[in-house]
Amino acid sequence: MRVVLSADMEAVAHISDVREVLACRPEYWEIGRRRLTEDVVAAAAGLLDGGASEVILLDNHGSGNPWNVLLGELPSGVRAESWNVFGLPRLGVDGMLQIGYHPRAGVAGFVPHSYVPGLRLWVGGEEISESHGRIWAARTALLGIVGHAMHERTLGSLAGTPFLVVQEGNDSHHAFPVYRDAAESAEAIREFARRSLQAVGAAPRPRPPRDFRFDATVDAIAEPAASAMEDAGWNRTGDHEFNVELSAWDEASGPLAAAMVAAFQPFLEDMTALDLTSRQSFERQEPARLQRLTSTFLEWTDRSGSR
Repeated sequence: MRVVLSADMEAVAHISDVREVLACRPEYWEIGRRRLTEDVVAAAAGLLDGGASEVILLDNHGSGNPWNVLLGELPSGVRAESWNVFGLPRLGVDGMLQIGYHPRAGVAGFVPHSYVPGLRLWVGGEEISESHGRIWAARTALLGIVGHAMHERTLGSLAGTPFLVVQEGNDSHHAFPVYRDAAESAEAIREFARRSLQAVGAAPRPRPPRDFRFDATVDAIAEPAASAMEDAGWNRTGDHEFNVELSAWDEASGPLAAAMVAAFQPFLEDMTALDLTSRQSFERQEPARLQRLTSTFLEWTDRSGSR
């Protein structure tokens, strides 16, 4: 049985400060990657315990470093791939477990956002999170979600999905662990993953939407970015508002990518100028640029949770 483990970082059990999820910060290299890896290893081990013959790790966190998980620590039977979730239906995937999943934009919680800061998304009138978009793209069983309490409370059409809360709090910059220490949370995650896979026959299989309107708002969008969104099929309906009529969710891949790029513009210049692919590379970067990128992210995080 081939299972995908989709890992995000913000709602990892013992990550407690927003700086721990940003590769432009020393806290990410000293604390964040280790905490993420502990949760991923625990979840992967649980999936193997539950009968998975193969676990595919998708590192879906955009920190500035393409591989946030310490790949050398993955158990045997687990491998990392950079597959696009929209391609998963062609790859024989039997289920997806999501770990480290955070609240969507507009929700009071730790680092709330929808794919990137400054972006909000609706499908057929429902405001969606990354959990929605990724499982619809995968078109497989959603075995469960591990993450922040406010994400569970705002799942909308995904309500009822098996969920392990490992993190809580309403502050956009700080979170609080549910479990006392990393060993306790790892044990809980491993057992949750094991039980989730063993119950795959009863797992929800969220149906991708059909014949729907896809809406997006992009804060502070510049005209070149708005034009690029229109080139990708979006119709501009206001200063920050866009929509597009789609017949199936797999058609959303291009428009979604364009919206993410448009919303990411405030970060793009500094992010692309930095090499954050290793601790050594990070330490060689210009401090002023690192600080500017941090400040921009903290400002946008505040705005994402307060609207």
